Amino acid sequence: MKAPPEGRPNTAAPSTGFRVFFRTAGAGLLVSLLMLALALLLRSASFLVVGLAALSYTVLLCGILTVEYQRLTVTSVLRHSVATVRQPNMLTCTASGYRVTGPVLLSVEPLLPPYVIRRHSRKDDDGTTVFFDATRKGQYSLGSARISLQDPLGIFRIQRSVPSQLTLTVVPRPISLAAMHIALTSPLDGQRVRYAPNVDTSQLTGTHPYDGEPMNRIHWKMSAHTGTLVVKDFTPSASQTIILLVNYTVHLDTGFTLEALDDTLSTAAASILHYVHDRNLPFGLVAIGSHTDWTGTGRDRVHLLSCLTAVARAQAVQTEDPGIVLDWLNQNARVIPAQSQLVLLAHEMDETEVVHLLKQREHFARITIILFPEGTFLLPGEHQAPYYLKDTPRLLRLRSLQRVLRENGIELTIVGLNDPITTLASG
Repeated sequence: MKAPPEGRPNTAAPSTGFRVFFRTAGAGLLVSLLMLALALLLRSASFLVVGLAALSYTVLLCGILTVEYQRLTVTSVLRHSVATVRQPNMLTCTASGYRVTGPVLLSVEPLLPPYVIRRHSRKDDDGTTVFFDATRKGQYSLGSARISLQDPLGIFRIQRSVPSQLTLTVVPRPISLAAMHIALTSPLDGQRVRYAPNVDTSQLTGTHPYDGEPMNRIHWKMSAHTGTLVVKDFTPSASQTIILLVNYTVHLDTGFTLEALDDTLSTAAASILHYVHDRNLPFGLVAIGSHTDWTGTGRDRVHLLSCLTAVARAQAVQTEDPGIVLDWLNQNARVIPAQSQLVLLAHEMDETEVVHLLKQREHFARITIILFPEGTFLLPGEHQAPYYLKDTPRLLRLRSLQRVLRENGIELTIVGLNDPITTLASG
């Protein structure tokens, strides 16, 4: 996730040198001319010397400021273009075309958007480096800065703003999940292979000597008993493609903000994506919110980054369309691999939506529904709230259907205020 993008140099806006000069030196020229006029009226040598000195200083310094302003360019460099929440990052804004040894003082002040928090900064002769982190997932425009040029006495100053040149994508920080119920099928023709891309770890069939397999396959107890490294043998299996569908739409008013629900769904989605990627399972993402993103399917780290970027772009919205998820599934049934496992994250569902999913059950090997009716969950190490929220009649009806749904291949999990996410959708 490390990428040091460099923004294009940002030059001054097109304007004539005379316009910049007179805009900067206008007040100084007026004061100098008034002093010279007063010196002539009073026939005072002192006023004449001061007036000539002020006029010379104004013309000379404002001329230098104008030249430096027209030659000055600003380049922004971002250390990480993709980062997780609270990950330290660095933005450097550097001015070029500026004479460091000249009499003009330069100030470069990077401007950060909301949720991007400055921790500290380091100023150099030709720019500023800002150390920061982002407190919320999303896509942010960076590289904007306020440039100031002034004379040594601080009398004349030219300021301008540099527009944003870079984009920072902040993805949610994943949480390690203990287990998820992933549907597995036997390999074609029942053939056994020594190195299966996926194995059913619940079916231990034996051991064999270590031959470069992953460390998590080593049978440590048996290795200690025999004195040599041995590896576990599992039943080979071919895993279904995992399709993660995140519904960021809300139909009813909630007791929490859309931003809170957005963060909850995004954290859960990122955790599931990392879980299936770590197990080398093919996966795809559908994010339905202010806009709809479909990433396609894949299993490598580039595809994982594409899915996390889609999660970062997604935004929770309130809508009056209750069938937006079912409409997408009906219209895009052909792009989803046959017999995939559907994992649906949402705020709430009603019986009608569940019935429609039952009708589509034949298209999926398994359907997992995870609901967050209270908009949050219990983080690892977090203390439980001293109260519980009462289930709505809709949730009570859904809970009563959990057993029937499980018998029909639909796993329904309702995550409450004090429910930990580490056992999310465990089998």
